[in-house]
Amino acid sequence: MKKAVGFAIYTLFILLLGRSLLLLPRISFFTNKQTDVQKLKQEVQKLVSSQKGSYSVYFHDLKTDVSFGINEKQIHTAASVNKLPIIAVLYVLASTNKISLDEKITIQEKDIQDYGTGKLRYEKQGGVYSLKSLAQLALQESDNTAAHVLATRMGSDVIQNTIKEWGLTQTHIQNNKTSLYDMYLLFQRIYEGKVARPHLRQELLGFLTDTDIEDRLPDLLPSSVKVFHKTGDATGGIHDVGIVEKDGMVYFVGVLASDVSSYEEQTRKTISKISSKIYFFVSERQ
Repeated sequence: MKKAVGFAIYTLFILLLGRSLLLLPRISFFTNKQTDVQKLKQEVQKLVSSQKGSYSVYFHDLKTDVSFGINEKQIHTAASVNKLPIIAVLYVLASTNKISLDEKITIQEKDIQDYGTGKLRYEKQGGVYSLKSLAQLALQESDNTAAHVLATRMGSDVIQNTIKEWGLTQTHIQNNKTSLYDMYLLFQRIYEGKVARPHLRQELLGFLTDTDIEDRLPDLLPSSVKVFHKTGDATGGIHDVGIVEKDGMVYFVGVLASDVSSYEEQTRKTISKISSKIYFFVSERQ
């Protein structure tokens, strides 16, 4: 009888010890992740603090949910970053059969936005484009006329109401304002297939790669890394926001920089450095 009781106590002790040992690595790993991301945040904070202007930075690992933000809810002039919510609404309308991406629009003189980026401003009126082609021009070439025509076709109220339903409370299309956290919410929604049906999702993400402007988030990353992103340039403002993907690694990273004065090129390089720091942080922990 004593042997049986002793054996039972010994067995219980081993089971409890085993459970405790199983828990220890999990607690340690969780603690390390939080500590490491705080160190990363401090490094990025030190970098942006030495730069001209006002920076917002946000990182969110879509696999592990680890994240950090620096002024991520500060409102900035969005510049061409606001083309993304316009096209996202177009694709949700297409996915719900409320609009056809094959619909053709003839460009009128009043449609031409004679400033900034894009080729349509240099073409004569009368050109005929599908909504899909205009979406591609708006994202890959950041064409202002293409985005304007699409926004007019859908209506600014439809766009604004839709993105508000998505939780983008700091983004205003007509006033051209947004926050970095809003852009995270939008990219997450697009990437996770909550905006468009699967084949349209792939098409939309495709328009966000190999763009005419690759000198920020993708600049210092290995060529094998895929970056779905949208840049923006305004007077004194340099932005880039997007999703980085490679071998099961998926995370959002964005930088909105305002009031940078004449330091645009330095700001682009700073965004590239931030992107590189975050990439190697995530890849080393895969």
